[in-house]
Amino acid sequence: MNVVIKPQYSDDVSVAEFIEWENQQDTRHELLDGEVIAMTGGTVAHASLILQIGAALLHHLKGTPCRVFTSDLKVQALKNVFYPDVVVSCESQENDDVLCHCPKLIIEVLSSSTSRKDRSKKRLAYQEIESLEEYVLVSQEAKHIEVYRREDDWQASIHIGGVVELRSVNFSLAIDEIYADLD
Repeated sequence: MNVVIKPQYSDDVSVAEFIEWENQQDTRHELLDGEVIAMTGGTVAHASLILQIGAALLHHLKGTPCRVFTSDLKVQALKNVFYPDVVVSCESQENDDVLCHCPKLIIEVLSSSTSRKDRSKKRLAYQEIESLEEYVLVSQEAKHIEVYRREDDWQASIHIGGVVELRSVNFSLAIDEIYADLD
């Protein structure tokens, strides 16, 4: 469960002000539609899926300009700031060590408390990022993956077995492999 909190500043806080404030906090927060939301811990399944997906992408992208980051790097989407579970960027991060400016692929592992937000408000905000080619939602309760891919418009596909083609990074993600530790 996420908790909405009110930091000590006005409602029209800029992204830069939020990031400065958030970097001084002991816990992580996201900024969504002007609300500051304290993030809570995850589950074993959540952590396992992030690790499996991140490791598979890291191995696949080794030796390329693309880098894989897990949930410690912020992404700005419009006037929102999020911590995606897995993000891939193929642009240099040399001028900013807390914010990913050009994500190519964003993956969120769903939980009961975030599923609705990840499918609606977050998805719509992420889809406004020019560099983003794919947004992927991974269920931790069943072998179920949703891929939103930028083509002429955003197209959605649902996968419950086999492989998921992540065209943004030219990678085939085997569903059974990432869920192997959860069976």
